[in-house]
Amino acid sequence: MSPRTPPSAAAAGTRQQLPLIGNDLVVNEDSCNLSCTYCLTGQSNLKEGHSLQLIFEPPRRDSYEPGSPLGQRLDAVAGRLRDHFGLPLLKVTGGEIFLVRGIMDFLEQEARKHEVLVIQTNGVLVRQEHLDRFRSWGNVVLQVSLDSHLHHGNSHRVPTESLHRKVVDAISRILGSGLPVEIYSVLNDRSVTEACAFAEWLTGFSRPPVYFPFPVRGPDSERFAVRPEQHGLVQELADRYDEFASVLPPRPYFDRLLSFYREGRRTFRCHLPRLVVSTFSDGVVTPCPNIWFSDMGNALEESWEETLEKAGTSGLYRALLAPRPRLSACHGCFTPWDTLSMYFEDEITLDELCTAPTYSPPRIRKMIADAKADYLRTGGK
Repeated sequence: MSPRTPPSAAAAGTRQQLPLIGNDLVVNEDSCNLSCTYCLTGQSNLKEGHSLQLIFEPPRRDSYEPGSPLGQRLDAVAGRLRDHFGLPLLKVTGGEIFLVRGIMDFLEQEARKHEVLVIQTNGVLVRQEHLDRFRSWGNVVLQVSLDSHLHHGNSHRVPTESLHRKVVDAISRILGSGLPVEIYSVLNDRSVTEACAFAEWLTGFSRPPVYFPFPVRGPDSERFAVRPEQHGLVQELADRYDEFASVLPPRPYFDRLLSFYREGRRTFRCHLPRLVVSTFSDGVVTPCPNIWFSDMGNALEESWEETLEKAGTSGLYRALLAPRPRLSACHGCFTPWDTLSMYFEDEITLDELCTAPTYSPPRIRKMIADAKADYLRTGGK
């Protein structure tokens, strides 16, 4: 199904719905088997459960199967978003999704319906049988959260050396699987001291992952942030780019990263909300996968189509897509999704962007190129 123009927008002659390529689907975000001290869910105010910081409570188990409450919700949210927008990309994240019994059945179902299935995990519960099934599907990209292979650099995520060893052992198995893997690594006052050593460690795998270091975010980020006297450690990683090129994103990524630390905030434009929307397993829809700003409505309610038709047309979208970041939360945000914005701002080429398996399928590549062309035709609005 191709993307549609909302009837109300067409009648009013206003801007059309955004040409979204993906849905970032968050499953049971309050349930995780780790308790990262800087966890964004524990700092979010989008839902009452977030303010209660349930992410730091013992994880709750849930089940995906046809007819179960979670199964009905997940199938409806993923299906409605996919069909309404014609989405080729689905990202599934949590919480930790492998706490959900039967989640592999949902993932396999969705892998058949999308060009790319991106799975974000901390890796601890991923077993060899999971990896074997992922390989058989042929379109899975794993995004694995790990700040360092050394315990000090990863200690904001795991408190003990013994648990850290289990985490690294599990992730080493993932990195040896032959699957395309991206390492999502939060730069904080501890992990930054080991960034170069971490990059060197990652180069030792036969199919190296892509290592995406990005700043810690959220209202409490100052507690964990890279300190001014540590900025030189980020510069050192950029200076050693040629040495670690096999595991690093395009070189201009580090221009943005260094600018973020030099300016003390984000000053560059974000295009992510024009390409990806975020949903939750309880049906909530919010316009930005990076920071959960506002509840646009619910994809499980009778008015779900009206909710989805808000994409790109609300005042919040105008703020999120402004030439300069307007919102305080945006000032503190920079993530691996930024490569999409870098392409829109001519900082990297389409070929550079699409070296990432997430964006490499021809349909996704074309949709991104067409979205940029439309953006340029409208004068960058």
